[in-house]
Amino acid sequence: MKILHPPTVLLALLLAASACSDAAEPEAEAGPPVRPDTLPTEIQAEVESRGSAAADALAQGLVGRLAEAIDEQGTVGAVDFCSAEAMELTRDIAEDHDASLELKRTTTRWRNPDNAPDEAEARVLEYLEALEAREPGSAPAALTAAGPDGSPRFYRALRTAPMCLQCHGAEADLDPEVRRILEARYPEDRAVGYSEGEFRGVIRVSFPADSASP
Repeated sequence: MKILHPPTVLLALLLAASACSDAAEPEAEAGPPVRPDTLPTEIQAEVESRGSAAADALAQGLVGRLAEAIDEQGTVGAVDFCSAEAMELTRDIAEDHDASLELKRTTTRWRNPDNAPDEAEARVLEYLEALEAREPGSAPAALTAAGPDGSPRFYRALRTAPMCLQCHGAEADLDPEVRRILEARYPEDRAVGYSEGEFRGVIRVSFPADSASP
């Protein structure tokens, strides 16, 4: 895995004491719990460049359409957009921008189960969340890693913008009608309780498997 603009963070884990000793022995510090996948240096720059451009296109497209929905129908319109249009718009933007790439938004605290992470995504999210737990704001803005089949992946970190708090902020602060709709549509919703600037998840850009060969 290559990290772009990496922060200097140490993640220490306290392990169990040796069964052969009455006194606890200090253990060596362990790194973030992520498999150390790396990409060939020959393709690294291309993955970063194309992945960043695709993530930008998706973020701009979704934010623009979300703002329109809020202007037209208020926060309820934002819920309707995310429920009915966001997944399809993600596919459309990916196809329009670069049909060879696959885009996805994912998080460990999803609202729509379709956005739940796969195994490789979960490891990346676990790593970023571990960094954030140690020092809020320390997760890198982007990183690259290999997918389950060795295909290149680019990840862009997502943070909670003020606009997002209307549907993802503290539950007590949500509009009652918004809260009612969310409870009805997403009975197992995990995506509330965020604060401004908090790490929320990632945009994942997947490249074809043959991209792993320079």
